[in-house]
Amino acid sequence: MHASIQEKNEAVPADLQARTIDGLHEGLISVLRRHLPASGRVADLGAGTGAWAARLKALGHQVVAVERDADSYRFSGAELVVADLNEPFAAKLSGRFAALTSVEVIEHLENPRAFLRECHKLLEPGGFLFLTTPNIENVPARLQYLATGSLRMFGKDPRFNDPTHITPIHTHMFERMVRDTGFVQVEHTFNRREPSVTRLPNRLLTRLVGPLLRGLKGGDCHIFVLRRS
Repeated sequence: MHASIQEKNEAVPADLQARTIDGLHEGLISVLRRHLPASGRVADLGAGTGAWAARLKALGHQVVAVERDADSYRFSGAELVVADLNEPFAAKLSGRFAALTSVEVIEHLENPRAFLRECHKLLEPGGFLFLTTPNIENVPARLQYLATGSLRMFGKDPRFNDPTHITPIHTHMFERMVRDTGFVQVEHTFNRREPSVTRLPNRLLTRLVGPLLRGLKGGDCHIFVLRRS
């Protein structure tokens, strides 16, 4: 993700900077605390530098980090399993988990259903999957699509998009994926009430047009909580 929308957290070492937008980790922690006991065994899928794994560890969880690029991983406090999430990966991890986390990962994957099925294999009965992904249904995204036909955070301009975003998640279709792969959705929220990653004129237009639009809105990123049924 472009540096202009990376989370800035001076308490986190530079090599563990989160590759997410500002405030997403804090919002996800609040959601996670509502559902997960403090000592659960958790696998972080697509761990990146290990910034989120470090936060999970600080909360008291037993953490396993899963990352394809071992050279990018920097956190020594959690076991690293090297695996490509586009391939069958469940067999590379031992045992079952109370929870899995997937922070800004699914939009990078070729087959979300296959990913969810692998997640299902790894969870204990009743275990949780905490998943975040860009919101392509908020007001700026809907205005951008109307004006240009391109999806917000999935376009060509590298200043505002990530070229590795290849799979946009739409909530209606995602609800079908959830049912088809053996999960129940128990919570759906956002990193914040309104989008923040947008230019000032777009923010003003969003506030004017937003009340007139029906359907899903919300902030920059979805936060989904799924339970293994």
